[in-house]
Amino acid sequence: MTQRNGFYFLVCLIISLMLAFTGVARCQKAAAQPVGRMITLSDFGAEDLAYLSVPVTPPALGIVLVPDAFGLDDFTRLEADRLASQGYLVVALDIYNGRQLSDPGEIANMVANLNAESVMKTVNAGIRLFHESPKFHVDHVLTMGWGTGANYVFQSARENKTLDGAVMFYGPVETNENAIGKFTAPLCAVYPEKDSTVTHENVQAFQHLMKDAGNDCEAWFIDANHGWSNPRSKNFNPAEDKEAWKVALPFIARISTVPVKKLKQEGPSLIDKVKDIFTN
Repeated sequence: MTQRNGFYFLVCLIISLMLAFTGVARCQKAAAQPVGRMITLSDFGAEDLAYLSVPVTPPALGIVLVPDAFGLDDFTRLEADRLASQGYLVVALDIYNGRQLSDPGEIANMVANLNAESVMKTVNAGIRLFHESPKFHVDHVLTMGWGTGANYVFQSARENKTLDGAVMFYGPVETNENAIGKFTAPLCAVYPEKDSTVTHENVQAFQHLMKDAGNDCEAWFIDANHGWSNPRSKNFNPAEDKEAWKVALPFIARISTVPVKKLKQEGPSLIDKVKDIFTN
């Protein structure tokens, strides 16, 4: 082999190795994407569908997404995948039983006729999935929702004793002291500054009532209007949506590190009953 031929061989070898490593890097990048698929929640107390997005790494926390008035649309599935790419196990609920809506009048009619008990059954089924599924069990579960869905996230934080936290974007502002009570989970609420129905006075009153009741609650304002997150909304504001996530993501990270809840068991445990049989 001449010196020139040897030089060309070396150059070709380097180029081949670079292409090979580039191919490996691309494959690794592709493999790093979360895996999403539709599932049913029939094993966990509801017959509804949901979109499950699974991270490639062991999940730090499970998130139950409750969609806005548009239902389980492309935006909600993309948000599920985005959160899963950050290491969270995510299930996005279908509150319309498979129906895809686009007409504003039809959407308004569906929202007005939603059965709160039925939706909460679906939300609780999503929470149970992460607590009871052998394959998808996680130690911490959080609910998150926008607009219409945020109403049910609010209710889950107030009622579900197995929940570890809740995040709501442009959700309800409760100022009725009798409707507050003791919440079972910390709540992070992000409100729209430009929504005339959500005033600073109301949010401050809500925060005071939550604090007086001994609840863990943080509330923030974003310089946007109701519906800032979803591209299908006339008020979509991607810049402010990024600001909202700067609030939500640290809260989610905090919840993932809290001690695992140990619920008080009603009556003697199965182990105690077995002990009684042998001792008696």
